[in-house]
Amino acid sequence: MPVLFSQNTGRVSAIPDAVAAGSISLGNVQGSGGQIAYSQQKTIITRIGLSAAGNFQFLHTVGNDVYVYVFGDRMGQIVLHGLSFAQACPNEKFQATEHGFELLYQWYRANRIAARKAPVTATIGLNTAFEGFVTALSGDVQDSLHRTIQFQLTLATLPGV
Repeated sequence: MPVLFSQNTGRVSAIPDAVAAGSISLGNVQGSGGQIAYSQQKTIITRIGLSAAGNFQFLHTVGNDVYVYVFGDRMGQIVLHGLSFAQACPNEKFQATEHGFELLYQWYRANRIAARKAPVTATIGLNTAFEGFVTALSGDVQDSLHRTIQFQLTLATLPGV
C-alpha cells in the first residue's frame, strides 16, 4: 500500500476526482478582494451555520387571550467554519509565503464591518444568497504538527425580503 503524504508535514495536495465533478458548492463569501477560496487564501470552508428568526411579541391577557404582534424579521447570523493551511498545493498558480490564516485575516480586515460600508454576499449551496456584515473572526491552531489553523467567521445577515 503506497503512502501518499510521506514527509510532507503541513502540505496539502489536491487530487482530481472525476466522480465529484458534479458536486455542489458548500458555500462561499464574496467581499472586496474576491471570495474566500483555497486558491486565494489557502483556506477551505468546512461547515456553515445559519440562524434566522422573526421579530414578534406575545401579549397574554387575564382572560387567557393571547395577542401576537409581528414586526417582521430580525437580523440573522451565518457562521462559517474552516481550515487554513500553511502551504498550497505544488500545482497552484500562486505560492504565497504567508500562512492561509494570515491571508484570511487580510481578507477579514478589508471586509469587516468597521472597514466596509457595503454588505458582503454569502451564498449557501448554489442559489441561496444572503447579504450581511462581517462581525467577527477567530482562529486557533488545530494541529501544530501539520500547521493547520481552524477558524470561525461570523456574519450578521440582513432580514430577507
